[in-house]
Amino acid sequence: MRRLIEVFFWLIHALCKVLLVVQVLACATVFVGRYIVGSTPAWADPVAMLCMVWLCILSSALAVRDDAHLRITVVDKFLSPRAMKVLNGLAALVVLGMAVFLVHAGGLLTQLTTRNKLPGLGIPTAWMTVVLPITGVAYLVALLYRWRTRNER
Repeated sequence: MRRLIEVFFWLIHALCKVLLVVQVLACATVFVGRYIVGSTPAWADPVAMLCMVWLCILSSALAVRDDAHLRITVVDKFLSPRAMKVLNGLAALVVLGMAVFLVHAGGLLTQLTTRNKLPGLGIPTAWMTVVLPITGVAYLVALLYRWRTRNER
């Protein structure tokens, strides 16, 4: 099970790298088109935006997996180990709630946007919003990973 989860997150990490490269290339195309050629391709801005949305939202699952999200640690020095355990448990519950919300609301939003089209690309807007339920599932897998590996730390 652990190996499967590691492969799952390796794929997410690889996809994030590809999205970053595509975004940089799309932005470079916009720059060259706008300032050098004088004509920007209609597809370049929406591709850059699609990559940015996917990259920003999907990469947050990697931070959840590694427990590397931004947080204030100044309180950690003043709390007992038991209080820290409770606080970490509450944080995990908040992430769990967010994961359920992303799956549910993101799924509804994706259904709602299937008929809309992204300008310049002509693909359904659902291609942009489907990252929400995917990330929600990734959060759930990340929490499972952290729960299963908590005794190894």
